Amino acid sequence: MREIFKLSLFLLLVAGISGAGLSYVNDLTGPLIEKQILQKKIDSFKEVYPQADKVENESAAWLKAPYDPSLKEVNIAYRSGAPVGVLYAVETKGYSGPISTLVGFDIATTKLTAIKVLSQRETPGLGAKAKESAFQDRYKDKNSAVPLEVSKTAPTRENQIQAITASTITSKAVTKGVNAAREHFTANFGKGKLP
Repeated sequence: MREIFKLSLFLLLVAGISGAGLSYVNDLTGPLIEKQILQKKIDSFKEVYPQADKVENESAAWLKAPYDPSLKEVNIAYRSGAPVGVLYAVETKGYSGPISTLVGFDIATTKLTAIKVLSQRETPGLGAKAKESAFQDRYKDKNSAVPLEVSKTAPTRENQIQAITASTITSKAVTKGVNAAREHFTANFGKGKLP
């Protein structure tokens, strides 16, 4: 009985020290990780809307119920103090998990400037190709007035996006997020609706 008590006390002590150590390391690395995530986000903003000199998260002002739950953030891109673009953070369900995408629109032309898949857990060699520029470039300069659709073959219409070979689910998930952003953009920032 005495042995069980000693062993229990020893395990409790080891668990307590381990927990305190993990907490300390988490406190040290947490701010660094957040800083890296923020820098990655800023770099992504520059890729999706390079003309902007400042981007501000204005989700509180622009995401009012009811809105598509795929929309996670609305960021306004500014150049010389004037709003020039809108950048949406969207998240949709792909084949293997959530796909987070940044979608940019130009206010003056109302065209989609670019997209960037920020994170995904799709199948390597298939759905993971959504992070490649060869797929993401298919969305550039698309008209925001018309919903985009996925095509398994070469596009025959301007609003079609050719799916990644053998990854239609991933392609549709990305396009669903882009369309959610497109609908919000058209309703709130389309022609004649400057913020």
